[in-house]
Amino acid sequence: MRSSPTAPPDFSVVALLAAYNEADIIGAVVGDLVEQGVQVYLLDDASTDGTVAAVEPYRGRGLLAVERVAGADGARFEWERILRRKAELARELDARWFIHHDADEFRESPWPGVDLRTGIARVDALGYNAIDFELLNFWPTHDAFRPGDDPRAAFPCFERGDTFDRVQIRCWKKTDTLVDLASSGGHDARFPGRNVFPVRFVLRHYPIRGQAHGERKVFRERRARFLERERARGWHVQYDAAGPGASFVRDPSTLTPYDPAAVELSLVLRHRGVEALDAALAAAREEAARRRAELDARTAEGERLRAELDKRTREVADQEREIETRGREIGELRRRLDGRDATIAGLRSVADETARRLDAVQRSRSWRWTAPLRAAVRLLRGR
Repeated sequence: MRSSPTAPPDFSVVALLAAYNEADIIGAVVGDLVEQGVQVYLLDDASTDGTVAAVEPYRGRGLLAVERVAGADGARFEWERILRRKAELARELDARWFIHHDADEFRESPWPGVDLRTGIARVDALGYNAIDFELLNFWPTHDAFRPGDDPRAAFPCFERGDTFDRVQIRCWKKTDTLVDLASSGGHDARFPGRNVFPVRFVLRHYPIRGQAHGERKVFRERRARFLERERARGWHVQYDAAGPGASFVRDPSTLTPYDPAAVELSLVLRHRGVEALDAALAAAREEAARRRAELDARTAEGERLRAELDKRTREVADQEREIETRGREIGELRRRLDGRDATIAGLRSVADETARRLDAVQRSRSWRWTAPLRAAVRLLRGR
């Protein structure tokens, strides 16, 4: 057990605890809170199994009140309405700090020998106004648990919470504004100016205490009472993997034995600041990998373009050589044509001279004999 509270006498913490049919465990939960110096305000959601009777010994000794919160349809579980009521109580009650608490969980500070109230007082003294928790789910490894047993002694093995349960900012200092619990389904107490303590506190969760209890709780007391509009918001998914015939008793070899010192050390070494740095580093690495992939793609594109340019350059060189060859051929043709033109000019000169002579002959009246010669001249000129 933790040491007795050593926080200032006027430092008050109230756990706002909602319950439905948790008679087998709620006495141990409330007793542990009271022992750690935390007062309890119970919201009973129309339990039918003696839940209220189980906490009566603490009335006036840490249990402030028991309030019935069932809605018009007491058969349905209206989680949002319960969360809004807790937010209202946090504004109405006279206390320094508040905890949004469930009936099947135990909370511890991250410092050895320091109880919950004193741990919260330390956080307050350091200037923080909100506390996050590390969720550890403890599962039954046998079926011998009986109502009234301490689940911490009965079930010593755990596994860490799922991703959807990672955020557990459920403890806060009293504020002038109404804390928002409903938007996150109770996982994240939101308010202006929030400053979360970097080291998480411990949250030991015991949702199932045996095979019969699991079948009753999951299939009859929970799933059947969930509202579809809340399910549509992504709430109440913790039991979705359990189907008919599911075994709720776990093999201890699949779980981790609870070692308080090891857990506390891990919380100090892996606090929220370290995780933020790791997340930033992971994001930077992802961005670097993305940029490297983009650079590789651009390099490959550059190489493709360079190969295409080399190909075009070779084609241009080939075309230039072809042009040079054609130029030489054209030059040769031009030289040949020039020779032909000279020959033609000579022939035309001969033809012109012959024509003049024929004209002279005609004028000398010997024209009868000139007709064949004139035909030959015309033929020569035509050529």
